[in-house]
Amino acid sequence: MITKRRGKRRLLALTAAGAIASALLLAACGGTSSADKTATAAAGAPGITPAAASPVTGATASASGSASAITPPADVGKNDKAQITGAGSTALTPFITTIADIYHKDVAPGVSLNYGSIGSGGGISQFTAKTVDFGASDIYLNDQQIQKAGGAVLNIPVIHWAVALTYNIPGFSAKLNFSPDTIAGIYLGTIKTWDDPAIKADNPGVSLPSLGITPVHRSDGSGTTMNFTSFLTDVNADWKAKVGAGLSVNWPGGVGGKGSEGVTAAVSNAPGTIGYVELSYALQNKLPVASVKNAAGDFIKPTLASTTAAVAAQVPTAPADLRFLIVNPPASATTAYPIGASTWVLLYKDYPASKSAEVKAMVDFLWWAIHDGQKYAAQVDYSAMAPNLVQKAEQALKSITIGGQPALGS
Repeated sequence: MITKRRGKRRLLALTAAGAIASALLLAACGGTSSADKTATAAAGAPGITPAAASPVTGATASASGSASAITPPADVGKNDKAQITGAGSTALTPFITTIADIYHKDVAPGVSLNYGSIGSGGGISQFTAKTVDFGASDIYLNDQQIQKAGGAVLNIPVIHWAVALTYNIPGFSAKLNFSPDTIAGIYLGTIKTWDDPAIKADNPGVSLPSLGITPVHRSDGSGTTMNFTSFLTDVNADWKAKVGAGLSVNWPGGVGGKGSEGVTAAVSNAPGTIGYVELSYALQNKLPVASVKNAAGDFIKPTLASTTAAVAAQVPTAPADLRFLIVNPPASATTAYPIGASTWVLLYKDYPASKSAEVKAMVDFLWWAIHDGQKYAAQVDYSAMAPNLVQKAEQALKSITIGGQPALGS
């Protein structure tokens, strides 16, 4: 469950069951199972009143011209009245529910957000099935997925964060370091105890127990998994040959947890475990996080600053379609944490006129999210977008149309 409070937001009672279950979103999203998790800003955030949900109709994807000359009004969103539906990334949940609350109270009282925190794989599935207004994924759509969705699709990053390694060693208070090869060895199952020589080499002078290691991974399709396994694929030849990168992979061992909530709960409750989660889930549940050796050879702790450094190193080379990773930044980025990630919103370039109110409200909200909304990122331990990336995201949002007419500023 995600509980909203003024000032610093806390993530409470994270369990494998996930966040708030919402019949509204499940009804809108068709084939979603009862095990799916829903974080509903309209229901879970103070001041937001749920609107009556109506089934989300299919969005027609069609090519449309750029609307880059549009200038959004200063009071963007103020007069919008709609409930927006989205689903996907659990990593996005703390940020999007926080800013949806603020947006409703301070900018657009007629707008509420119904967001299903079901994982990137679920978000991609529901987006391509056209059962939500937008999807959210911690990995961009590949060419095949874009084709399946109809071809005219946008991937727009809205936030950045670190994939943190968190662990549970009873009575152990020292902070751990991990080299990439050590992480790969733990998840490959070749490093089996906490006092293994490889872990000792990364942590000289630290007394480590002979406790067995149980690696915890995501059991659902996950962009966090994609970023984590992409990093390991980049840095470890054995991992690349045996496992590789993906939203879901054939894990050599360990146990699975559904969603970031499930991995966090598994590590919290079981001694000897190690797991990978978004930094915010570890910090706000008071779990330790390890430093990871970067390409410069330095052990770097996951923080807002070290994540921002990773983003700064990768964004200048980001392509126009905004599909890029921020894992394993070059050695020149000496202060960069090496396992960064982004969350993208998945949008169609053209929506039908029947969805006019919802789409206009959605685009206005996302415009606010990549501008004013960014100043709230640090409250939930996320890194704000780089200015030059915001400019590229602006152009993408300006290109969205409703029945061929510009959605932004209409």
